[in-house]
Amino acid sequence: MENEEKILTFELVEKLGLNKLEVITSDMLDRYTSIGIYAFSGCSGLTSITIPNSVTSIGGSAFNDCSGLTSVTIPNSVTSIGYGAFSRCSGLTSVTIPNSVTSIGDGAFSGCFGLTSVTIGNSVTSIGECVFYRCYKLKSIVIGDKTYEIQKVTNGKCKAYKAFKADLTCCDFQYEEGKTYEIDCEPKLCNRGFHACLNLLDVFDYYYGEIGKDIVIHEVELEGVSDERDEDNSKVVAKKITIGKRIL
Repeated sequence: MENEEKILTFELVEKLGLNKLEVITSDMLDRYTSIGIYAFSGCSGLTSITIPNSVTSIGGSAFNDCSGLTSVTIPNSVTSIGYGAFSRCSGLTSVTIPNSVTSIGDGAFSGCFGLTSVTIGNSVTSIGECVFYRCYKLKSIVIGDKTYEIQKVTNGKCKAYKAFKADLTCCDFQYEEGKTYEIDCEPKLCNRGFHACLNLLDVFDYYYGEIGKDIVIHEVELEGVSDERDEDNSKVVAKKITIGKRIL
């Protein structure tokens, strides 16, 4: 019973009437150590929540489809954010993930259409699949103490971000840092050529897992970039690629 009371479940949210509130302060939740799966899912009237320091994990889909949520404060006590935890929170414009968080689950912020900026602490080692899928308005990403801009294509050239397996392979092809590679035909998106993303966070739509162990991310330079674009993210394809330094 004691363990059950520490998890804020969907049933408890309804029983306590928390699903009917617009603003939830930390003192309302300070008896709980975890916000359970689907706890506030569909609470479209919720606009602001401050998660107390007692909470160490946010469960899967905990705030899924809270479309009215514009402000969420995540404390340094939280170490994990579950799959789809804040998916389809279209009212969120910025998110700060504290240094205490080490893992972010699949699709945790997918469909947050209003999100323009993201700050991720430097302790995150595991990022799931499609964490920021369809977050079209993102303009800047801060990871640790570094800011990564959304890149642009100019005259068929651009800088971009590319994820690889930890051994620097992609689609079973072995790359090397500092080297340039080129194909002798026109590139085609998702078919042939060298693919990368203009938005750093979009690389996690394709490679995910523990950073440094499962995947690595490098800056790259592209030339001969095709005019084709992916409808869901910033993926581009080019005729020529130069592998730059590892950034994550």
